[in-house]
Amino acid sequence: MPITRRQLLAASSACAALASGGGVLAHLPAAAAGSRLFSVAEAEVVAALADAFFPPGNPVGVAGSAVNVAGELDRMLAEDLDPVVAPVFRHLLRGLEYGSVATHGGRFSHLERPVREEILAEWSEAGNVPRRMAYEVLKTCVGWAWFNAPAVRAGLGWQSDCHVGAA
Repeated sequence: MPITRRQLLAASSACAALASGGGVLAHLPAAAAGSRLFSVAEAEVVAALADAFFPPGNPVGVAGSAVNVAGELDRMLAEDLDPVVAPVFRHLLRGLEYGSVATHGGRFSHLERPVREEILAEWSEAGNVPRRMAYEVLKTCVGWAWFNAPAVRAGLGWQSDCHVGAA
């Protein structure tokens, strides 16, 4: 598939921003108050992803915006996964957040849900393997956190006789 003019302009803009930023975009900000890893901006991106992946009226009946997906994903990245994963995931969030400025005129977390869903649909297309892989990582991680919310488990009718932490 040939590169479009729009893609070329977006890539050129991104490269220019990286070059002129002197590494600023590579720096990860400190965690927000009450967070172990995510900055305020990163938590906003995760919340926007949860809202797009699990909109109000979904079959489970629990919107992504109704549960603290960012808080749970922050906990999971800090406690459950290899420490090398968190910075990579945070950079992926940053790429989505600021990449949409060049392609859709605004930061991902500040766009309306239909535009965010359009961006995610573009990322899910099979033609661009790295972008598709990034999409799968985002959907999987946000999905883990969403499905871990008690309200979602209750909405699914999930019950467990397993008592985690019991001796």
